[in-house]
Amino acid sequence: MIETLAWGVAVSGSLVAGAIAAALLPLWERFATTVTTIGGGLLIGALAFDLIPEADKHAGMALTAAGLAAGTLLFLGLDWLVAHGDERRELRRAMQAGAASGRMDSTGSETAGRGKSIALGSFIDGVPETAALGITVAEGEVALPLLVGIVVANLAEAYGASEAIVSAGFSRRYPIALFAGIGVALLVAIFLGANLLSGLGDRVIGFAEAVAGGAVFATVLVAIFPYAFAEVSRWAAVAAVAGLVASYLLS
Repeated sequence: MIETLAWGVAVSGSLVAGAIAAALLPLWERFATTVTTIGGGLLIGALAFDLIPEADKHAGMALTAAGLAAGTLLFLGLDWLVAHGDERRELRRAMQAGAASGRMDSTGSETAGRGKSIALGSFIDGVPETAALGITVAEGEVALPLLVGIVVANLAEAYGASEAIVSAGFSRRYPIALFAGIGVALLVAIFLGANLLSGLGDRVIGFAEAVAGGAVFATVLVAIFPYAFAEVSRWAAVAAVAGLVASYLLS
């Protein structure tokens, strides 16, 4: 229980830290996007080196493959509910790096709405990641690459969302409180992942790991990589591989 709480606080705290950074420290957009891409590489490595092999060991090939597909479709469906078309593309771009107030062309209310949508997107992205982390905690050994990847991605996404909200005229305390609330929700997700599945059979745990893995994989492909390549071009590949190598070394 204490270990689960500690990892949950680390994940939740990274969101609050990102919001605080937006209030105190303006960052170069390409730098923030590069940091997010490194986090994406860490998450891919966590799937390849930890989560998917564990799912295969517990549930076998067929259930693991089915779980990966189910997790991907589940995430895509939830992501579609957040926004559509151009609105979603803008949401995802801002989640990675944020937009300084001088770059916002919309009104204050529209910008505030965008920032709140970004926060919702961060929550939807964070649920499968933290649930997957909780599952590894339930097995008695936390997946360190997954933890590091979540923390790095959370920092950059919370920074981007907070920039959008503050630039709309809200106080700097508002996004900090907002992400603290999201952090509490993700803390619940990690507890559910760690406790609800701990007493179930290996095949159920393995399938749950695969579902979480598919959702995390879709998160990286939808929320991180496309916009990273648009912002930093071929250097995004270097950042992603750096995250992958770091994940390998941590596994």
